[in-house]
Amino acid sequence: MIGLKGRLGITMSEPEVNIHVLDAAYNPFPNFEEWASRTSVDSVRWNRYRTALESKQRPSAEALRRAREIVKRAAALDTGAIEGLYEVDRGFTFTVARETAAWEVELAKRGDNVRPLFEAQMHAYDYVLDLATKKEPISEVAIRVLHEVVCRAQTTYRVSTAVGLQEQELPNGRYKALPNHVRTRDGADHSYAPVDLTPAEMQRLVTEMRGELFLAAHPVTQSAYAHYALVVIHPFADGNGRVARALASTFTYRAISMPIMILSEHKDAYLDALENADAGDYQTFVDFMLARSVDTLALVNESATGAAVPRPQDAVAALSGLYRTSGGYTWDEVDAGGIKLLDLLKEQLLDAISRHLVKGLTGRVFPVEGGRGPTDESHRIPIQGGRGITIRFNSAPPAKAEIVRTYFLFVPKDASGDDDIQIERGDGNEKFVARVDEIIPATSTVLHIRLSIFAERVMGEMLGDLRLQAEGSLRAKF
Repeated sequence: MIGLKGRLGITMSEPEVNIHVLDAAYNPFPNFEEWASRTSVDSVRWNRYRTALESKQRPSAEALRRAREIVKRAAALDTGAIEGLYEVDRGFTFTVARETAAWEVELAKRGDNVRPLFEAQMHAYDYVLDLATKKEPISEVAIRVLHEVVCRAQTTYRVSTAVGLQEQELPNGRYKALPNHVRTRDGADHSYAPVDLTPAEMQRLVTEMRGELFLAAHPVTQSAYAHYALVVIHPFADGNGRVARALASTFTYRAISMPIMILSEHKDAYLDALENADAGDYQTFVDFMLARSVDTLALVNESATGAAVPRPQDAVAALSGLYRTSGGYTWDEVDAGGIKLLDLLKEQLLDAISRHLVKGLTGRVFPVEGGRGPTDESHRIPIQGGRGITIRFNSAPPAKAEIVRTYFLFVPKDASGDDDIQIERGDGNEKFVARVDEIIPATSTVLHIRLSIFAERVMGEMLGDLRLQAEGSLRAKF
């Protein structure tokens, strides 16, 4: 795998280089007293972000938990990307961190190995949270276990040999057995701790982290020092960057219950700060770690505060529910179903008229708007206003007569599938009913037949009344 520093190349094997020369070039990490004397933390800035949550209405424990989970997921995902295990972008990190609807699909698109790597890295942050919660001194055993956890999904690493790149078994949870010095992309050599010196250097690091001066230091100073020292040693064959970032988060977990969130987009500044520290400028790296810490605090603050109000999708769902009946239909769907039923009745009536009327008789069906309300409280007029149809039959002189009937549409207020849509005669003495599920989503065959029969009956009754009027008209004239 590509080394922690993006400008550093592949681990070199012994046949390629003079290992003794590179071992001798190893520059040990400073003791903590020297580190602390040459660095400082802008505590005013830290405290301003740290107290931001307390200065507002305190978010719920669940809101804080969820906010911290977002930070952990973002840190866990991007820690692998910084190592070059896979690629991420801002949108992808956002999707996975917030567990939006498609996050698992998007994760799968990146390759079969990405999810196992991500899950292992998540477990690593859970492990350091457990260490932080127990408030036990950091031990070599804990660091080796952390390496085993974070690299659980990785079985090999890439080494440059005299015959080219080779995959070698990764000894998870064990210190390196072979040198892991690297050659930078510009051709220079970079030395890490020699193999035989690594156990002593790791013991020295643990001793420094247990010292009174370290334990009393600011958590950002602790995080920066632990991270930098471990990277300088590079105690493992691979995965040192992931271990360093997780180890650094132990101290912010203890202070603010959240990890340091170093994202892939920070990589250039991150590597520059580490290189400056190699040159003796430790402050640049401390400043970088402070910036990432306040990023984390700001994100948790914003996320937890935002959790106090409804999420947009929840608010939309609640608003949408106002327009949806208990049966799951929207008001618009129910109205559309009623209008469809009214149109189908009109078609059936026109069809009956075209088939039965003879010379001297005329029939019309036309829409009407407005009209009266329903006769029962369980129904309503459509949202856009009252609708109906008027049917008119006329007979020609000398037997002149006219019959008119109007039918109005009413839909159920809280429609389920077995509630009725009603087409009611204006005088309230007759109605045609159809179940909602006979019309939505499609009109049933039985309903079509019933509408045809109803149309024939209405026409027959109206023509019967028209005949009586026409006969009366004739008697009055002759």
